[in-house]
Amino acid sequence: MRARSFAPPPGRDPGLRALAARFRESIRGISTADGSLDTTRTRLAEVLGVLPRPVQPEPPQELGRWTRDGVDGIELRWSTGFGVPTSAWLLRPAGETSPLPGALALHDHGGFTRVGREKLADGPDGVPATTSVSREELQAFRDRYYGGRAVASDLARDGFAVLVHDAFGWGSRRNPDEAVAERFHRTVDLQLAGRRFASVQRGEQPAAVSPGQRSELLAGANEPQLAKELGVLGTSLAGLVLRDDLIALDQLAAAPGVRSGAVSCFGLSGGGARAVLLAAMDDRIRAAGVVAMMSTFDGVLDGHADQHSWTFLSPGLSRVGDWPELASLRPRLPLLVQYAERDELFEPAGMRDAHAMLTERYRSGGERSAYTGTFHDEPHSWSTPMQAELRAWLAAALA
Repeated sequence: MRARSFAPPPGRDPGLRALAARFRESIRGISTADGSLDTTRTRLAEVLGVLPRPVQPEPPQELGRWTRDGVDGIELRWSTGFGVPTSAWLLRPAGETSPLPGALALHDHGGFTRVGREKLADGPDGVPATTSVSREELQAFRDRYYGGRAVASDLARDGFAVLVHDAFGWGSRRNPDEAVAERFHRTVDLQLAGRRFASVQRGEQPAAVSPGQRSELLAGANEPQLAKELGVLGTSLAGLVLRDDLIALDQLAAAPGVRSGAVSCFGLSGGGARAVLLAAMDDRIRAAGVVAMMSTFDGVLDGHADQHSWTFLSPGLSRVGDWPELASLRPRLPLLVQYAERDELFEPAGMRDAHAMLTERYRSGGERSAYTGTFHDEPHSWSTPMQAELRAWLAAALA
């Protein structure tokens, strides 16, 4: 009997990858023939489906102010033109009234969608709590991924005006569980029943699942469906998140006390992906920090695609450029990329290849020193030494 042959998964099939690479190169040659940044941005906006936003930002509604632990905070809310308004916090050093460099702090994906801005900043009562997330749950998440710190609050204490907002799909902009199709509720319930049965089979006590944990499983199950619906509308999850970030940039640039020409953005993981796209699309970003979110796309396809969200692996994005190419569309922009060498979401070779591509593109772009890539013996997280490095780098880049 002849042994049955098995084809590799499509994303790891060498023949398909070579065929797709030739196609992408042919498309890029046509769409970016003049080599201009504007042309590439137009192509990127088309692929992501970045919908139009107001020419002039709508003045935000101020909901409250506070001072705590060396930070002055303002709670803001503004409309994006659809859905629930965005909630945000604007943070400054306590008592500081002079113009300061600005920063957009971009929260991660993290499979934790019930909160957004709260991951990065303390509120009027310190570590925030919401109707669905306790202080203990939020602090445990910070402990795992952020060295226990409120990174946006720390940057504000260092002398920045920091805006941290909920992006489409998180916190105030989250799709409510009631809006998710019933079949996904059934899918999650079956998944949880399977877990309980497996525990009993092993002679273990089944772990309790909180309503919040079930809600996150539901959001994860619904994300592909949401991506389909947005694709039919001509946009994408990444495109709507980018649009929300561009509107937030409009708000930060218009805020009093923010120094003109000195605005940056940064983020960990999915927040780093947001920083790449925002910096690529808008010249008002004068420095960008990308944490644990850099690899070639080939490095992601080598067994890691299932670990990433539609906010990163957006259909058609690679036709515009490889991820490090998108990160270096402006090869004079100060860019810090922090690589986590034990990152379980990326292949080490993919990170090293991305670093080499960024180094070369900045060298050929005429500002080799504008790119800094640092490697850290860390898993997929942002340790406190890495945070200190980024804060110092931002201060120097925007001095």
